[in-house]
Amino acid sequence: MKKILLIVPYRFLPANSGGHRYIEGWIQALSKVAKVTVIGTEDNQFNADAPYRLLPALSTSFFRYADYTLKATIRELIDRNQYDLLIWEHPYYAWLAHLIKKETAIPYLLHTHNIEHLRFRSLGKWWWPLLEVYEKWAFQQADKISFITLEDQQFATSTWGLNQSNCLQIPYGIQQKECPTDRSQAKKIICERHQIDPNTPLLLFNGPLSYLPNREALEIIITKIEPYLTSQLSNYRIVICGGEIPKRWKYKDKLNNSPFINAGFVHDLDNYIKAAQALINPIQKGGGVKTKVIEAIALGTPVITTTNGAIGIDSTCTGELLQIINSGDWTAFSTKIVDCCISLDQSTQTPISFYEKYNWDQIIERIHNLLPY
Repeated sequence: MKKILLIVPYRFLPANSGGHRYIEGWIQALSKVAKVTVIGTEDNQFNADAPYRLLPALSTSFFRYADYTLKATIRELIDRNQYDLLIWEHPYYAWLAHLIKKETAIPYLLHTHNIEHLRFRSLGKWWWPLLEVYEKWAFQQADKISFITLEDQQFATSTWGLNQSNCLQIPYGIQQKECPTDRSQAKKIICERHQIDPNTPLLLFNGPLSYLPNREALEIIITKIEPYLTSQLSNYRIVICGGEIPKRWKYKDKLNNSPFINAGFVHDLDNYIKAAQALINPIQKGGGVKTKVIEAIALGTPVITTTNGAIGIDSTCTGELLQIINSGDWTAFSTKIVDCCISLDQSTQTPISFYEKYNWDQIIERIHNLLPY
């Protein structure tokens, strides 16, 4: 079995967010084909039953990205364990990856999640051009670069001249291998928890509200979509699962009144997804795959989203479960939600081809022989 050292420079355990679940799923899947050691931050809550070893060698300080002493820690691990491959999550440690490669000749994979400078440009950060210069250099130094989406890979190869043979696509993965056959129990659990009539159509918005694009999407639901829905539907609820709401957010009080239910952070998100008539995601900013969309389709829940919300998702294998509306056309977006609520049909099944593309076992089977051992 090959030995892999993987560096994750932030907390991912417990895997509460979509990004955390992506990392955890990726490491779990990789552990089926290799012996994996993970260097992580000291605030991870490690599960002793995990099939990989976690070393909490990184601080949570922002300055950890410039910590030159980490080089000695990694060199010591390499000398002791003779790793076949290093995997670096995100490009921020590329400078260190480059130094260690020069000293050890061990190949490394740069495992990217977004084109970072494009994400920060969309968020209005002034320093994105500086990140672009560094990111381009980081990509050009790596033995292999993996991308979650084909769009990101095409950008990097066309803009920065990367060799296609050095690129891999590792999409957001899921554990499910087939569509749930019965979602009624989940609906019963959620309705009883929030004292809702079980015949009420439930709509779900999910995402951390500390993230500006999610707050802006929720603002659209409050100001553009909810008024239309209320004019067309006599009975429905919009459940918000997104953690703590910023105290000074101007729409905070709106979420305490019908038709909204502010569920906050929930530990059984799958039940909320399966109980929903649809997941609604009118997001307009932010880069990369919206993991909530993949997770909802995997559980057989229709998704109504914008073009931005569908970035990187292969719509050829989603069947009728992915409905994409142009950003800004909130009447069309709202009409699609009304149609979904009126039909009350939850029998649409996720195509098998979806699981063939996004199930972690299938992903690892496709890519593990392409890793630069």
